Amino acid sequence: MYYRLVSGTPLYRVTSQGVDWPNPVRALGAFYTAGGRYNGPSQPTVYCTEDPISAIAEAAFYEALEWQYKISRHRNLAVSYPLVSTLRFWAFSISPAPTIIDLAHPQSFLLFQHTYQMLLNPGLNPASSAHRSGRSLARDYLGTQELANEVRAFIPPRGSPDPRPEGLRAPAVRSMKVGRYRPHQLALFVIHPDVHDLYENRSERLIECDVQIEFMGSPTRRSVTARTVEIDWQRPRFRLAGPDAAIVPAYLPRPKSRPLQPNRWYDLDIRFV
Repeated sequence: MYYRLVSGTPLYRVTSQGVDWPNPVRALGAFYTAGGRYNGPSQPTVYCTEDPISAIAEAAFYEALEWQYKISRHRNLAVSYPLVSTLRFWAFSISPAPTIIDLAHPQSFLLFQHTYQMLLNPGLNPASSAHRSGRSLARDYLGTQELANEVRAFIPPRGSPDPRPEGLRAPAVRSMKVGRYRPHQLALFVIHPDVHDLYENRSERLIECDVQIEFMGSPTRRSVTARTVEIDWQRPRFRLAGPDAAIVPAYLPRPKSRPLQPNRWYDLDIRFV
C-alpha cells in the first residue's frame, strides 16, 4: 500500500512564470484555489511526478483550455499567434523522502473503499467554487478530495512500523497510457511542521527553466495562424528553453524513454477528455 519513494529522486512539476523557489514546494497555488483533484480549498498540496512527460502533459491540458477560452472570445480578447505558452519547469528532490500511499494498490482499495474509475474520472471543478447548485456532480472532484482527506487523516495502527502518510500516488489523468505503463502523479500534503518537516526545509532544486508548449495545426503539424482551420489539441509539442535549461534524464519506467535535450522540440500526447 505504501509507495517507497527513494530520497533524492528527481520530482517534476510545472508552474506559471514568476514563481520563485521554494514556492513550488510550498503549494501556495493549491492553497488559494477552489480545490484540485486531491485537495480542497486551503489545503496546500504539491502536485508533482517522477515522470517529466507526465508533468508537462498535465500543464499542457490546462493551457489548451486557456487557449480555447481566448479563441471563443476573440472579438474582445486578442489571440496572439502562434499558440505558444511559456511556463516554468522545475525538477527537485526531497530528503528524507515523504511517505506516500499508493491509491492504485489492492490494499488501498480495501482500506479506503474507492474504485479505479474514481481515480481516472476526468471531471473538472467549476471555476467559481467547489460545487455550484444545479451543476452535475460528475464535473467535480468531490470523491477524490474526500479520498485524499481520508489519507491525510490516516494514522497507522499502534505498533505498525509505517509512519503517517504525507501524500498519495495516483494515475495521471491527463497523460496517455503507453503499453502497460500508466503515468502517475503525486499529491504531497503540506502538513503542520509539528507533524512533518516542511518540504521547503528538505528540498533541493535541481532544474529551473522555461518550458514552451505549442499547439499545432492539424494535419499539417505547422504553427497555428489566424487562417488555420483545425487545431490538434491532443498533440502539442514542447521544449525546455532558456539559458538555465538542462538535460532531463530519461524516466526508465516509461517505454522508449529518452533524455530531454534543451531547446529541442518534442511531441506530446494529452489524454484530452
